[in-house]
Amino acid sequence: MRKKHSKMCFGVNKKAGAVRKSNHFAKNNNFMQRSRTMEKKNRTEISFRNEFNQLQIDVADPPSLNNEETGFYEQLVNGYHGTNSAISVNELDKCFPMPRENKTRNDSEDVKYGDLEQKPFNTFAKRFNYEITADDIPILTARKTKTIKCKWAALGNFKVEVPDINANKILKSEYKPRKKISCAEEFQSMEVKRSMCTNVSYPLTQLQTELFQIVNNYLDLYYPQRIHDNAESIRYVYCLHALNHMLKSRSLILRNNEKVNGLSKSTKRNPKDMAIPDSFRDQGLSRMKILIVLPFRDSVLKTVNIMAKLLDESSKGKYHQIAKYERFLADFSGNTVYLPKTNPKPHDYEQTFSGNTDDNFKIGIRLAKKTLSLYTDINNSDILIASPLALRMIINDKDQSFDFLNSIELLIIDQAELFLAQNWENLIYTLDHLHLQPQSLPDIDCQRIRASCLSGTSRFYRQTLFFSSHELPEFRGLFNNKCDNYQGKARIANHIEHGDIRNVLTPIQQIFQRIDCSSAESAFDDRFQYFVRNIVPQFSKSIYSHCLLYVPSYFDYIRLRNHFKSEMVNFVQISEYTKKEKISRARDIFFHSGAKVMLYSERAHFFRRTRIKGVRHLIMYQPPNFPNFYSEIINLMLESSQNPRDGLQDAMSVKILYTKYDLLSLSNIVGNENALKLSTAANSSYMFSNSL
Repeated sequence: MRKKHSKMCFGVNKKAGAVRKSNHFAKNNNFMQRSRTMEKKNRTEISFRNEFNQLQIDVADPPSLNNEETGFYEQLVNGYHGTNSAISVNELDKCFPMPRENKTRNDSEDVKYGDLEQKPFNTFAKRFNYEITADDIPILTARKTKTIKCKWAALGNFKVEVPDINANKILKSEYKPRKKISCAEEFQSMEVKRSMCTNVSYPLTQLQTELFQIVNNYLDLYYPQRIHDNAESIRYVYCLHALNHMLKSRSLILRNNEKVNGLSKSTKRNPKDMAIPDSFRDQGLSRMKILIVLPFRDSVLKTVNIMAKLLDESSKGKYHQIAKYERFLADFSGNTVYLPKTNPKPHDYEQTFSGNTDDNFKIGIRLAKKTLSLYTDINNSDILIASPLALRMIINDKDQSFDFLNSIELLIIDQAELFLAQNWENLIYTLDHLHLQPQSLPDIDCQRIRASCLSGTSRFYRQTLFFSSHELPEFRGLFNNKCDNYQGKARIANHIEHGDIRNVLTPIQQIFQRIDCSSAESAFDDRFQYFVRNIVPQFSKSIYSHCLLYVPSYFDYIRLRNHFKSEMVNFVQISEYTKKEKISRARDIFFHSGAKVMLYSERAHFFRRTRIKGVRHLIMYQPPNFPNFYSEIINLMLESSQNPRDGLQDAMSVKILYTKYDLLSLSNIVGNENALKLSTAANSSYMFSNSL
């Protein structure tokens, strides 16, 4: 029997949460060489006496690999030094004839997807059959790409960046969109599993068709135009793609299992005692292949329901075929945030916070042919849906392994702007722990593990789908630096003409003040120093009363709060952690001129949408991360929200502090052209006005 092992670290610190660098290819290449050397050495120990005759071959008794598998992995982990006397891969493939199969389409032929003609390197099989070479790695890490600009009907303008490696030489210089998918035959032409084609709700919209065309070609996707109107259409597309990928993976493994069993019967040997050709490598270091990161439990409920319908349309919303669905429904529904009918919240707030808004959850899903099994063990699950907080807690748990993250093939991040309001660091922390070397020995046949997982290059085979409502530097940085798909990436880049400034109703001049800074790292300190030198002294003037200081970053909020306390500034504060009683008291003091300044965090506004009355002066410490908050905050200064007894009827102002690194945030507010002028023009102060 196979000996069970305790947890063992692959040459790294055992401390949970310690980030093990996966981008040092010297270490990973050594790991790859050790694995291949050991595997080839085991294969050379098998002696073949006679040539095969069709499917009947006679082989000499090789040493039992089952008894030596433990030693094989230990040497692979600890390092191995030996001579390389392996036979060539071509010779090895000749040793085991494959069972005869029905004639299928030649993979070398071109595949035509409607109007888009491409070689089949973007299909599932060709994607994983291509092995990244040593010459490809410097190109991929340096991100040397060629750019293709496209414009489609629903997606608009987007850019496709393709790494300049041999696998991508055959890509056409121009993409053409498909027409709206309206029947199962069209889906089958895109290599979608037949079992799902009959369950799809036809016709798909043009947006869904174009999105699926991109993701089905296994390109990374950054789509920053997810709104509540198209949210479910987007969710439907990535659920369809995830299930299609999972069903193809499952079919490949089952098909290879049959081939291995056929070889075992023909040779009359145990499958574990045979040397298997490299063409049978179809698995990662762990079973899990898909990770879906969502912000709320309600999002999980919607996602699982769509998956169930795609697998079995006959369920008609009853989902009896899903194991433990009643428990799932109890855990992921209900607990809706109270939405008042008098003085209602904005429409986007009601849509965001409808349903269960708990942000600490994880659920493993195992896929069968026509059903889902929920609450499966994470290490034995095919799909994991979790929040960034739950993932970070798993990674930091010393008693729990996070090896399930080392072979992710499809990563889906939806509603990314909500992660920014929760804790963006949790998401970054999770992505830093993908595709690392295992903490413990994998319980899988080493001959079935893909070479990319052994060589440390599995991150180049991961597809990432990233959806958000708007563009931000954090989103662009994640997509540029954390997504390394060797087949390339597509980024939607539509022009913003006006921005949210057109929704401002208050007739007031808005001053945009640029702060000079030398680097992105120094921008935080430069902004603070400018504020202390030029803004804080004005708080002592009587005319500068009723000032609302809006702060997007919580770290800046803490820094300003501490400075106000040390300088004895008369202020009140509202953050996301402030209790309701203190919020009411702070609003009352501010409205009746009891405090000159109110310090207000963006996350407090996101989670509560408190209506602050009596605002005469508004200072935005930084452009809002949520564009619609710009007009919402300024519209608090309407005459109907003022205190008629404060004696400041004519004294009103709005000032927005920004740096050149806030270009994307400014574009969401004033449009692309104006944002570029604000960031690059000679003047440092600009005024926008909607006064009549």
